[in-house]
Amino acid sequence: MEFEQFLEKNEEISNDRIKKLHGLAKKIWNRQKITPIDLHNKCLDSWDKMSRDLDCKILPLVKVYEDRPITNLIFGSGSFTTGKFQAEQYNVVKSYCSNLPVILQGIVSNKSKGHKCNASDVSNQFSVPLIELDYIDWYHENIDKNEQNPIRATRYLFGDNEEKPSLTEIARKFSIRQDRFHKILGEEIAQKIKAQTDIVSARGYNFQFCSSIFAHQPNHIPHINDTHPADLSYVDSVSKKKLYAGWQSGAIELMMKDKIHETYRGSFIEVEYMDNFNQINTLDEGALLGLGKGVTPESDMKLTPTQIQSVMKIMDDNFFCTLEPTGLILLWGVTDKPIPVIYKSKEGKIVIVKQRAVFVGDKFRSGLNAWGIKFNEDIKQLHDFLFP
Repeated sequence: MEFEQFLEKNEEISNDRIKKLHGLAKKIWNRQKITPIDLHNKCLDSWDKMSRDLDCKILPLVKVYEDRPITNLIFGSGSFTTGKFQAEQYNVVKSYCSNLPVILQGIVSNKSKGHKCNASDVSNQFSVPLIELDYIDWYHENIDKNEQNPIRATRYLFGDNEEKPSLTEIARKFSIRQDRFHKILGEEIAQKIKAQTDIVSARGYNFQFCSSIFAHQPNHIPHINDTHPADLSYVDSVSKKKLYAGWQSGAIELMMKDKIHETYRGSFIEVEYMDNFNQINTLDEGALLGLGKGVTPESDMKLTPTQIQSVMKIMDDNFFCTLEPTGLILLWGVTDKPIPVIYKSKEGKIVIVKQRAVFVGDKFRSGLNAWGIKFNEDIKQLHDFLFP
């Protein structure tokens, strides 16, 4: 099968799955006239009952307010294809719902059009505010005008085969990005976006997040989620760290090297705020919120990691990017304390990891049981929870 045919085949499957998400959302918000606070309270009632057996509380991933809508900012740094898709889904929801469950506040980027980022195009297309602070230009104006690659010059995540700088140097780089640049970016957000932000969607944003971005709302730090191009239900059997953390097609390449995967699956993850440079070794260690259908190459196909990633964006990223606009993300809850969660090693062994666990509706959906892995069953269970 030619790659273009394979791409089209997967796009059809993806579109069908996304239609099912919109179908459930349409029934919730339009036909049944359920409000976000109604949904919130139904989940809280169920989670309170389940919490009694867990010795911990299940808290909403996204807090819902009775007197105002839930709000969302989309962050990105490059082509903005997944961010654009997510923005498009808000228009789809508008077509069947007069009161949106979640409102798109704007687009945020650390790169400009001049440095090959399409954030401004997406902002213009969907008529939403753009908050843009180009890191390269900012670095040249404030740090070193002669530096040819400011992003590489301040990188503090290093591969196993690269010589790491001293802790002092890592701390300096960290401070430039997080304490200085992100502080100013946060001030720009506060100036343009007057309402509080509840959800941040990381859609190809190439920096880590820190709470200084939202210093203007100290009593409410937004939930952040990201789409990840690899299956994060695999962990190391000894260290219990996720095996396929990393950036873009590099994570897929790690999966391919192991030669144990027929399907290359993407993940939907919680992003933790990184406020201290000692956290730089905990990349992609937030709660696993979902697993995608993934990409299964035909037996005669030899796909590159980049090709698999391009199909995975359609199959899994677009699927996860629909959860905010439809408001279905309001059905997600997480425990306030770590509990045992089942993962697996690449050798096929069960690995128990103590971490904050995920619930969706009235079902436990963590680790190997992450939501989306059995989509038809998962969507039916959500329907039955909402409409018994």
